[in-house]
Amino acid sequence: MKKVIITHPIASATIEKLNLKSIHEKYSLEDKKAYYQEINNQAILYVPDIGAKQIPDEENDPSIDRLGYLLTQFQPDILIVGSNAVPAWVLTSWREAVGNERELMVIRRGVDTRAIAVFTAEKLNIKVGNLPGINSPYVAQHMLKYLELDKADKNKNKIAIIGVGNIGKVIVNESLKYNLNTHIFSPSLIDKNRQSFYLQERGINPAQVICEDSLAKVIHNATHVAIAIPWKDKDGKPQADLITAKEIETLTQPCKIVSASVPRIFSESALKLMDELSQKGKIFVRIDTAQRRAEEFKPLYPHLQFAHNEAFASPECQEALDLAMFALIEQHY
Repeated sequence: MKKVIITHPIASATIEKLNLKSIHEKYSLEDKKAYYQEINNQAILYVPDIGAKQIPDEENDPSIDRLGYLLTQFQPDILIVGSNAVPAWVLTSWREAVGNERELMVIRRGVDTRAIAVFTAEKLNIKVGNLPGINSPYVAQHMLKYLELDKADKNKNKIAIIGVGNIGKVIVNESLKYNLNTHIFSPSLIDKNRQSFYLQERGINPAQVICEDSLAKVIHNATHVAIAIPWKDKDGKPQADLITAKEIETLTQPCKIVSASVPRIFSESALKLMDELSQKGKIFVRIDTAQRRAEEFKPLYPHLQFAHNEAFASPECQEALDLAMFALIEQHY
């Protein structure tokens, strides 16, 4: 029987389906806010507070200590996390507790694995998996809610979309639905010989969009900016400070910026400038990120909106993620 620990809140329908019970009814472990069940040849320990109560200060986060304790005591084969951190010492303790023979895996219930010590996992022969594309339609709809493209003027507004992956392509097509002046940027579109093919592959009509060859050009004079790019580029290099104050200064005010990328794609000067402009009501900025990052940045830039988990809040998204994570378990075990 495979043992699974889930450390992030899951859909209520999934909880009901798994028939999770208070841990004291089924398993002897010193944790009052944990739930357990054996189903489909899996022993599932559900501890949502670990993910829900994480704090920015990883060094002094009691939820991480709790995670380390549960991994060494319960000794699972699979650990499922949300945006909560899994540092190197936790993975090392887990591997030492179970020995070197067992196959272990961490599954990110989402996409971004930055909070997981992936290099340590590799050294310890612990697989790390994620669920790309599952939550993308829900994130895109969440971003569109704040972009308000239905209120944009095709003659006055410029829509800038940075990234045309699973999230960006939805926003592009929504902009085109309103016949808006749509400009897009992605490294994958810089090669003009492949632009048309790539756009058609993403379901985007090449004749209706303007492909820019730089961030500076796509942002210049924009009134609406949607950002949906990964933290690391195709070469694995972090895309920190990608957007600077210099680009923000070229926006047409008032404007809206809605991002599903990590805050650090903006430079410190860009964040500071956006905060100042937001205070004056000249710009609206919303950045959806992990809880840990949202709580880290809110005090620094109080006039920007930093949110977490809201894009995933719909029951449909939650259930889709849960189905995908159990499918991934079946695939590997």
